[in-house]
Order: sequence, then structure tokens, then C-alpha cells
Amino acid sequence: MCATTAVICEFNPIHPGHRHLLRIAKAGGDAVLCVMSGHFTERAVPALYDKYVRAKAAILCGADLVVELPYPWSASGAEDFARGGCAIAGVLGADSMTFGSESGDPVLLTRAADFRGSAEFSDRMRRIEAERRGGGSGSLFEAVLAEEGIVLGGGNDRLGIEYIRAGRAAGIRDFRPVRRMTGVLSSSEIRRLFREGGAEDALAMTAEEAQELYRGAVACPAAKYEELLFWHARLYLSAEEDSDLLRYAEKIARTSVTLEEFAARLPTKKYTAARMRRELLFSLLGAGKEGETPAFTVLLAANERGREILARARREAFPVLVRPADTAPLDERAKRQYALNNRADELWATLTSREAGAFMRAGPYVE
Repeated sequence: MCATTAVICEFNPIHPGHRHLLRIAKAGGDAVLCVMSGHFTERAVPALYDKYVRAKAAILCGADLVVELPYPWSASGAEDFARGGCAIAGVLGADSMTFGSESGDPVLLTRAADFRGSAEFSDRMRRIEAERRGGGSGSLFEAVLAEEGIVLGGGNDRLGIEYIRAGRAAGIRDFRPVRRMTGVLSSSEIRRLFREGGAEDALAMTAEEAQELYRGAVACPAAKYEELLFWHARLYLSAEEDSDLLRYAEKIARTSVTLEEFAARLPTKKYTAARMRRELLFSLLGAGKEGETPAFTVLLAANERGREILARARREAFPVLVRPADTAPLDERAKRQYALNNRADELWATLTSREAGAFMRAGPYVE
């Protein structure tokens, strides 16, 4: 029985750096299990391509099994994003985790993860926040680590710390950071190029194996989504909202004339644009207390090795859904989570002018 390494990912879209990561993940003979965000990603934006297209691209680039990280974990901050992905990876039998990292230094990241979970870290965070009286959580986080002599290389290092903490809780013990490739555009840079009208130029920056697949796929218009959040903040929020951030977003929306003005004014010194979008998206879709971890996942793509992983996982009685009928035996918590994830699918379908229920009728790519 081969070992399985997990990759928590978005592949939005997949590029040569992702393909490099997948190749390293399986270089020692491990099967590669990808737990991939569905239709909304960590920065609370819609994925460029639908989850089945992105999952097939992952298989073409070296993954063996791709399952979904459901909403809202897929669109949550680093800690909850990692917790959701690692919980699924652990229950599906992953022995290790492979992830991209600016430093590529397992000793540094393990030390940071140990310190991150300590009472001293929490005390220092409170002290620095009081001293600075503002600043985003990311900058405060890095400032506390720097006091300990731990200097991170960027956001992927920070996410790697959360992977180690959440992976340990899920029973995973081996963590393999891979230094990110240089000289390739990131997914966010590719999406920006796409939005600016250079669709063919953007596709040329994706992994070669996926380019033809992407050319035939429908892309989600980001501007349409941003406009929807603007109108939601302006028309559908109320003064009784139990969230200071939502009340602030409503105030900004009602005093902004254009979408561009709203987008420019929405972030604050303390809260990033991603955090504000996340609050609005959670409000729009009715996300609440879904529990600490996902109670199901959805099969998006698999090859023969992936089906072997899946066969072993099903014996563990964790729901891996293929079609809507598979939801019948779910418990009430899982059914609530599935309904919320389905609302996220419906929103993405609406944004891309698809009929209702389009993803209820879709099925996984099987190689």
C-alpha cells in the first residue's frame, strides 16, 4: 500500500509552480491527494474556473485524487482554511503534507508552529496590538514571530505554519515545505492579467497541460461579483446586523456612488479587503456556525491511484459525495454544511450565467 501525501490547494488557475509542487510531492512514490477549494477561495473571491475544470487540470498535472474543500472553509482565513483542508486530508488517510513555501525550511516553520500554539504567543499578540493600536493581524503575527527571531518569507510561510498545526491535530506528522519557484507568475498575477483583457497571454502563463482545457472553459467575471457585494452591502444589510464589520461595510456602501469608490474605501488599517469581502460573502450566503471542520467532501477528479485512496477512505465512513443522492445518509450537521456549499455553487453558477442546479448535475473527472 503506497503512502499518501496531501496538498491543500486552490489551483486558481494551475501554473508551472503548482505542477512543480505536484511532481515533487509524488517524486518518492507517494500518491497525491489534493484537497482543493470549491467555487470560492481564501481571499473570498470566486474561482476563475469551475471546480471540476480545475480538478481535471490538477490530474493532468500530476495529482491522483482531488476532493473539495467546501465553503465556507474554502473562503476562510488561514487558520480555518488550513483546519478544514487538513481535517479532510487526515480522515482520507494522508500520511504527510506537501506545500509551497517561500523559505522551504521545515525547521523554521516547525519552530514557528510550536511557538504559534503557545500561551506566550497569545500574550505577545495582545501586547503588540495594544502598543500599535491598529495594524492588520498579518503584520502583528509577523512582528511577534520576529521578536522570537523567526522571520517568515511571506504569506505561504504563514499558511504553512497553520498547515503544521492543523495537520498535527488531524493525525498527520510529516510536513514537507517546497520552496516556491521563481520566475513564474503567481495565480493572482495570472488572474489580474486575465481581467485586464489579456486572456490568451494569461493562459500562456498557466501549466501547459491545462491550457487547452482552460480555453474551452467559462471564466467567472470578477467585476460582476464585486458589484454584487456592493449592492448587498448597500441594499440588504441592516442596522441590526450583529457585526461591526458589516455595519461599517453598509455605511461605506451607502456613502459611495460607484463600485470603484466602494472598493477603494472598504479596507481599513486593521482589516484587509479580503477580510471585508469575506464578511460580506458570509452574510450573502448565510454562513454561520458550521462546526470546526467539514463533515463531508465532494469527489472532483481521480485516476486509478486516486480511486485506491478513495476505496480505503470509504472504509473509514467519511462521506465522499459524488452525486446529490449520496447526501441521503448524511447527519443533520453534514446536510446543513452541504446546503451551504450548494448555495456557493449556485452563486458561482449565477455569476457565470448558468442555469440553477448546474453543479448538482455535474460529475467528477475520472481518468
